[in-house]
Amino acid sequence: MIKAIISTLLFVISCNVLSAQTFEVPKDYQLITKEDYAPYEQDIVKCVDWLIATPIDKEQEKRQEASAFFIKWVSGSPTVHVLIDGNIVSFMDEKTPEFLLVFMGGWVKNTIETGNYKNTVAKAEEDADGVIAGNMAGIEAVISFYNNNKKLLSKNKSIENYIKLQKKGKLKSYIEENIAKK
Repeated sequence: MIKAIISTLLFVISCNVLSAQTFEVPKDYQLITKEDYAPYEQDIVKCVDWLIATPIDKEQEKRQEASAFFIKWVSGSPTVHVLIDGNIVSFMDEKTPEFLLVFMGGWVKNTIETGNYKNTVAKAEEDADGVIAGNMAGIEAVISFYNNNKKLLSKNKSIENYIKLQKKGKLKSYIEENIAKK
């Protein structure tokens, strides 16, 4: 029984790793009208997974292309917007600008996968649960990215604190208490 569980777990993990490794940045994508964005949503999800799973010292050219694709998409998307709250995104530093990109990626991926497009409203009190979910997804993405690249990154006290809160099951309550009500 234990062998079957371990085999299944290894299969699921390898499928996730393989899907992240097989992401290809769309070629000649067009993001001009608002209708141009929705067809790329699944590419964006795969892009975010790839950016999180791929070590930052590997495939540098593809990482730049994937980042540019993501930024162009999220900058113009008529349905998905990320709220950056300085009380939550406290891990920003000059050494690792990828942290903000990954945070935004986690939020966007959560929005697409859950279909909760209202969590991107201008004010947190209009959809507090959605904004909390977006922040949670963003922070969890940053934690995954940080853990995947720990040997390559400088220690970040804010992210280390988030990891401790996550392990204690207190990350969500921390975000709820510290999110700025605008």
